[in-house]
Amino acid sequence: MISYQQFCDAVTNNGFPRPSRAQFDGFIRAVDYAGINSKREAAMFLAQLIHESGGLQYKEEQAYKNASSDPYSSSLDRPGKRYYGRGYIQLTWAQNYRNASKDIYGNDKLLDNPDLVASDEDVAFITAGWYWKTNVGSIPGVKNGRFGESTRAINGTLECNGQNEDKSRKRFEYYRTVFNVFGCSGTPNECGCYN
Repeated sequence: MISYQQFCDAVTNNGFPRPSRAQFDGFIRAVDYAGINSKREAAMFLAQLIHESGGLQYKEEQAYKNASSDPYSSSLDRPGKRYYGRGYIQLTWAQNYRNASKDIYGNDKLLDNPDLVASDEDVAFITAGWYWKTNVGSIPGVKNGRFGESTRAINGTLECNGQNEDKSRKRFEYYRTVFNVFGCSGTPNECGCYN
């Protein structure tokens, strides 16, 4: 459905470095895992990954990686482990690490070792696919091509209620570029977040 060259062009045309073949392979596996079966939805997914990871350059939430306090602490935390954002869709909170781990691996692997989501390319992508499948892809507006609905599902509390609109608009700019590179039919629809 999507070639390596299209994937690379989608990232570089948005102003980021050329991704590796391993990243492309991880993206394709995540698309399959998430049940994404249209170029339009794959374009939405990649645009969100580009935004969440600085163009596939970062797999750790920079603001909290070395922070002295942990805004994501909970009673599920394993001793000595922190559950700040990791992966290409920034997975946060121990409960999300546990749920993703149970669904993907059938065990607590990611709860026990959350660093895998940032250190292992395949895990970074498959957890993004899990998040999409669980929290984004099933939303009717997303299936109907409303990009803003995917933003609302990922970060709506911070971007879709009147604040940080510039960030959600930037997500849509990434999407418009990916949409065109992937050769999707129709017109990109930004509705569902700030409009």
